[in-house]
Amino acid sequence: MRLASLASLTLLTAAATACDNPFGYSYIAETLKPGKFEFEQYVTGRFGKDLGAGYDARYRGFDLRSEFEFGLSANEQLEVELDQTYLDSADREGLRFRGVNVEYVRMLADPDRNAWGRALYLELGYSQSSLHDGHLRDRWTIESKYIFQHNFGENSPWMYVANFGLEALHTQGGEDAFELSLSQGISYQLNKDWTVGLEAVAAAEWTEGADFEESGIQVGPCLNYRKDRFSVAFSCLAQLTGAPANKGSLNVSEYSPYEARLKFSYEF
Repeated sequence: MRLASLASLTLLTAAATACDNPFGYSYIAETLKPGKFEFEQYVTGRFGKDLGAGYDARYRGFDLRSEFEFGLSANEQLEVELDQTYLDSADREGLRFRGVNVEYVRMLADPDRNAWGRALYLELGYSQSSLHDGHLRDRWTIESKYIFQHNFGENSPWMYVANFGLEALHTQGGEDAFELSLSQGISYQLNKDWTVGLEAVAAAEWTEGADFEESGIQVGPCLNYRKDRFSVAFSCLAQLTGAPANKGSLNVSEYSPYEARLKFSYEF
């Protein structure tokens, strides 16, 4: 009995400390082991952005992201993302390639060995179409995040993460902008396979350095299942408030009232 209990505890601890992200929108501080690959496929549905009434007010958006990750060293990884968006709205219907991003993550402190794990995230991106309405334009972005992760002790099933982000955006023929963001998540591992959690995402954007453009706050639950090297995560977010408001207290021009994200991951 004691041997079985010890084996179960060891298995649960190994699952808790594996490089697996239970969240849909927040990053963890851990990185892939050197020489390891991970493929992630995201499908994000955006709902409730309809403005007005009738058939011409309809809006459904589905974002498809394919992400390839590679462990460079014991504390570094490189990622490449390919983005597409499918829109069904009064103005546009169909699938459109959106852009590509290259990301570098460096773990500064291992959360399994320190009270607070920390990582630095840098991203360079290009997109050729708008996420919201699909219109064509050339946009270049550079984004940085500072990532915190706390595991609450060696055998604790709890995990907390926080991502502080700053992004600069340059649109050809348009306004330059910068965005501040904060995402937080807390998760609880039910057993070696299942994890549940809660996430909150907040963002605000300014144009030309000082002019407030928009902001939004979204909150929702997440659920993660992991079996060996395969995992799937499902997250839902609801917008609590947004500015400038154009549908009740919400900003539906830049943020969806509701989002659902499904993420498939396979490590090899």
